[in-house]
Amino acid sequence: MTTRPLAVDADARDLAAAEHLVHRLDEVLGEPDSPYVISTHVVRGPTGRFVAVLDWPDGPTVEELTALLADQLPEAYVTLDSPAIDEAAARTAGRLARYPGRTAIETVTTVAAVETDSVVDAVEGLAGISLEPGDTLDLTGFARPVWREGRCVLLVQRSATGLVPFEMRHQIPCCSDH
Repeated sequence: MTTRPLAVDADARDLAAAEHLVHRLDEVLGEPDSPYVISTHVVRGPTGRFVAVLDWPDGPTVEELTALLADQLPEAYVTLDSPAIDEAAARTAGRLARYPGRTAIETVTTVAAVETDSVVDAVEGLAGISLEPGDTLDLTGFARPVWREGRCVLLVQRSATGLVPFEMRHQIPCCSDH
């Protein structure tokens, strides 16, 4: 049984690279519906980058995972010592890319279903948006909750089509139109 989370650092400099690292971890682990959790965290020093933290309480041992990742992801650095691990353990920062219930909620669903069918503790609206349990969310194919104050929180916002995740799969860079 994995007793401690692992940090996987592949020098991901943006969210797209962090998502790529998560997909590579999926390929290596080969169990997309497994109860493992992968969260991505910003590590500021010595250079800013995203680090993935893998936590798999009922999975392989730390030694087995470390050996597997070292063999299958030679470009990555695997460690048990990273500030990202501390953030994930305390649930104070990081965005969840893989988590129990993810595939169940990445669809058109409701606030109540997200909180019932996944590890998400709460769905919160940005900019003062109040939410009701029956409110419809379009999380089709992409929902990235965050660790905040010990809880797993999915942030949502209004769009032309209704309520959608705050973090979209394809981000439009700020000021991209000028």
